[in-house]
Amino acid sequence: MYIQISILFVVFSIQSILFTKSLRLKLSGIIITEYNRIWSEEDIEKLKRTSKSGELLILRGREIISPSGHLLIFGYYDEVKRGLSTQEILDKVHRKGGIVIMAHPFRYGNSVGEDLERLRNRFVCVDAIEVFSGNQNRDENEYGKRVWEALGLVGVGGSDAHSIEMVGRCLTWFQNTIRNEDDLILEIKAGRCRPVIKG
Repeated sequence: MYIQISILFVVFSIQSILFTKSLRLKLSGIIITEYNRIWSEEDIEKLKRTSKSGELLILRGREIISPSGHLLIFGYYDEVKRGLSTQEILDKVHRKGGIVIMAHPFRYGNSVGEDLERLRNRFVCVDAIEVFSGNQNRDENEYGKRVWEALGLVGVGGSDAHSIEMVGRCLTWFQNTIRNEDDLILEIKAGRCRPVIKG
């Protein structure tokens, strides 16, 4: 299954364009994440009803800024208060059965060329890293791939789409079918996924 982890500021006027592009790309699903906000189940259901999404799976998550960088959070629906340490955030999310992914860790050249052991220590606490990101350049994505392979981490790809044109640039392939957020969490925890760059 291809599912794109993306940062989308979706307004209802662009929904049909979003879903048309997602279906044209043969994506099985998308995840809508926003900074410091998670869509309600009701909002997701309304989005499905009012759009032309067909069989496209639509899931939700959120992105937050932590002392360690940007984090993507899935399966945790409570508020994440500002000022928490990264470990406090991870503990809260994990206690509720959620997962945390380090988002675009190599963007703007961050961590590029850093010692692998330092990177291992930085990434060991998260459930996965975003290896490929639509908002990392080619060199940063290539470096992410080398780090992912060298450290044997669970890796995902995400479009980090802030516009329709960005949807589907980077994806995550899953070994098993994803039907809901529980499946997503289970498969990422098990490492049955890999990052993909399209085009």
